[in-house]
Amino acid sequence: MGSQAQTTYVRRRSLGRRAARLAIGAAICVLFLLTLSLWNLLAAKWQHDRNPVPGNFYTVEGLQMHIDCSGTGSPAVVMEAAASAPWSLWRKVQPELSRVTQVCSYDRAGHGWSEPRKGSRDAETIVRELHSLVDKAGVKRPFVLVGHSAGGLYVREYAREFPTEVAGVALIESSSPRQIDELPGFRAAYEEDKRDAKRELWEDRLRVWSGWERLLGQCSVSAKDFPGWAGQYNAMACRPGYVDTDESELNYFEESSKQAGRLISFGRIPLLVITRDPDLQKEGLSPRALAQIPVWDREQEESKSLSPLSWRVIARNSGHMVPKDRPDVVVAEIIRLIDYLRVGPEPPFGSTTTK
Repeated sequence: MGSQAQTTYVRRRSLGRRAARLAIGAAICVLFLLTLSLWNLLAAKWQHDRNPVPGNFYTVEGLQMHIDCSGTGSPAVVMEAAASAPWSLWRKVQPELSRVTQVCSYDRAGHGWSEPRKGSRDAETIVRELHSLVDKAGVKRPFVLVGHSAGGLYVREYAREFPTEVAGVALIESSSPRQIDELPGFRAAYEEDKRDAKRELWEDRLRVWSGWERLLGQCSVSAKDFPGWAGQYNAMACRPGYVDTDESELNYFEESSKQAGRLISFGRIPLLVITRDPDLQKEGLSPRALAQIPVWDREQEESKSLSPLSWRVIARNSGHMVPKDRPDVVVAEIIRLIDYLRVGPEPPFGSTTTK
């Protein structure tokens, strides 16, 4: 063999070995990712199996929805959680409130344990699904509707469509139909969030589907931070079929606001308004967040005009997440509303107090 041919042979052999090493390396990487992905699926199933979901499941428009009702009595209380929040947002409220009456919290589509849905996720759609769900769960009307944050928009739309089914309303730090354009900087931030959500969806899917999130320890919470509930949160985390599905309502927030804004009065339905403490520690807040505080506070006060039978309670030392920060205030004031509906003492209609 000539020197040139020998050189060519050696080069080809070297390239062949390099290609083989690359192929083996790629195969190992693919196998590693597949193993991670399978591990994530099995871990999610294991968490679900060892943490049974409280409540019941009903088929609504072809898909499963989760609702958890506890306690007995009338009027029942049906609670709408904030945007992206599961039914467990009410974990500090429902046990205490259910000592007094029946209380139902539920998961909207793609939240908690309710299956994700395609298509519109505006207020009209959500109300239609809730109406069917409480029908199937056998919740007696009229009931008290409680809405936190964006959940307040859905409460308003439900009362607009089914006024005879609503005995009372509690709006807790409720979104205002006008906040998109009234809160300084909100619209710009909202449009940016919508743009970012499209990119983040695929990034989040890749991390969850590959099992990378679980490998990094991002699929569990501390039992210390969630006493008695850590198992439920861990079971809901990093499920491949639920990646960012709790963000499905984001693109429809403006449409939902317009729909909810069509209700201009609850009539003589009693209305409880509970809000954050506007004097809470403001250090570290951005200029935009600081500018929003008085506008938000004004919107909350103006919401009392939706009923002549309304009163407002400011939860001292609470931020936006009043059901977590001050569940005692939420429970006490809803019980006051229930007692009134049972022909008990009249609440302080027209007042705004801090507790």
